[in-house]
Amino acid sequence: MIRKKAPLKISWKKLLPFALCVLFFSFSITITYDSAHYLGYVSIFEGETPASEWDAVRGPIFPIIIHLFGILFGKSNTGILVGSFILYLIFCYFTFKLCQQLTATYKNKTKIQTILFIILTLNPLIFGYFHVLLTEYIAITLTIVNIFISYKWISSNYLNKKQVLVYTSFFIISTLLCYHLKQPYLTISFTPLIVASIIAFISKRNLRNAIYRFGTIILSTVILILSIISWDMILDKIGADQNNGRDSSSMLGEQLLKAYQIKVDGIEQPISTMKALSVLTGEFTKDPFRITGLYFLNYCGTISICTITSPNGIDYTPIQSFNILDTYENQIIGYSPYRLGPNTFPLSEKLEIYAKNYSLSSIHKSIFSLPMQILQYPTNILFKISLIFCPLSIVVLFIFKRKDKKSKYINIFRLSIILLITSLAHIIISAGVGLIIDRYAIEAFVPAVLGIFGTVTYVYLIKQQIPASHKKGKLQHKKQRGSS
Repeated sequence: MIRKKAPLKISWKKLLPFALCVLFFSFSITITYDSAHYLGYVSIFEGETPASEWDAVRGPIFPIIIHLFGILFGKSNTGILVGSFILYLIFCYFTFKLCQQLTATYKNKTKIQTILFIILTLNPLIFGYFHVLLTEYIAITLTIVNIFISYKWISSNYLNKKQVLVYTSFFIISTLLCYHLKQPYLTISFTPLIVASIIAFISKRNLRNAIYRFGTIILSTVILILSIISWDMILDKIGADQNNGRDSSSMLGEQLLKAYQIKVDGIEQPISTMKALSVLTGEFTKDPFRITGLYFLNYCGTISICTITSPNGIDYTPIQSFNILDTYENQIIGYSPYRLGPNTFPLSEKLEIYAKNYSLSSIHKSIFSLPMQILQYPTNILFKISLIFCPLSIVVLFIFKRKDKKSKYINIFRLSIILLITSLAHIIISAGVGLIIDRYAIEAFVPAVLGIFGTVTYVYLIKQQIPASHKKGKLQHKKQRGSS
């Protein structure tokens, strides 16, 4: 008797890396104006440019990463693409782990996980930024990794020396990476750490746990300050000009005043951060409604629900014009890999020299370009809606937490809170310091979507827990009030 062979079953999880590889490498890396600047700093490591040319406002991490990609994979467009693909796979892995945590209670969890994962990792905005040579794709990856590790840290054993060492080392390294990648990225490291520390302490209120949790924050802060001092000393040693108005303090000071439309005439230049805060406080005291209104306008500009204008390409101003479909720099930069033409933005003659190894005069359009272009507007809508509903979702979570008497679904609550507060904190601080560009909100996108999904899941599960008799009693009470 001939036995029939069982049909070959191949798991989609096994095929996924191959499919992602084909899709990812069908697009080129895009070189923007800022990308070429970063490549100029790489040339310092290679000894082609004097170290004194380093711009004091730029951190060392991104140029170091590009330099390492060049050493490991070749100083070419493909070499950069291989490096960014590795980071993309890390992002995909941790995104999938978060999806698993949030869908564990669903009957059809595999299908829901898959749909959620595809929406988050293959949408043209996130996928596009992994093909642009800027800090965004590294920050997107670090955000998801930080949130997942912070969530797992809550349930870690503070009496286990090995766990203490591993987690503490991770948070210190993450903090250093985020700040020296770009200063505003400090929020994507510190926010999940602080939120997780508070949750962990509330769950186990004892002195040793408190010392461990909050001690990790203090230790990370101290080492960060020492690293900033050390980096400033290095800049002094190599002869980089830190008094040219481009140091991080003066740039932030000037940026703050421009964000709240405060004229800088008559104020001593360069404007320090402390001086700018003093001026801003004085303006708020005089007219709190104007400054508050401008802050909310900046907030709307950052999440791209207001139109952003830039007369000179440097200063950005939001205007009271609601826009649900279009974005600003997300449109120009995030979606640039899907457009036909050279992979390099217009560059000056000096910057073209730095970008020559990565430039392609013409690109054959990928067969996946059209679907990515079609999905741009739905992605823009999802981006804006997720960031609009992020604050509301936090409120909803805390309301339903009061009804969760058994704390049966506490892990979904914890993870959702970390996701949402990290997203919201990043937007609040970015808008507050005048980073009124939707590109700077991209790190908040995936956490916001996941957090809102977690909130919906949590609310549904808590409502299912409420006894039918309790629901019936409330309904009868409403009817009695209506009849009276």
